[in-house]
Amino acid sequence: MSDEVVDLNFLAKLGQRTNDEIRALRKEVAEIRTLTIQTYEFSKRLERRQAEIRDDLELSIKIELGGALSHMQSTIEHSLVRIEDKVEEVADRVTAVEHRPS
Repeated sequence: MSDEVVDLNFLAKLGQRTNDEIRALRKEVAEIRTLTIQTYEFSKRLERRQAEIRDDLELSIKIELGGALSHMQSTIEHSLVRIEDKVEEVADRVTAVEHRPS
């Protein structure tokens, strides 16, 4: 057997330091896990928000274009009605001139 003396106090302190380091590592791992979960949840919320914004933007564009096109259609229809009225008026005049006794 070896003549070396093993100090139990030294081993106890070494074991205590090891336990303290393991506790600190476990705490760090738990913090990393928490941060990872929070990052994942944040990215999911961000994806949902982007989808909502995309849908809102699409709807806004459709409404704006629909309104502008509707206004343009109304303007064109009104102009066509005026043109048709003038054409009818001219046709009535031509008919009156053609049927006038000479």
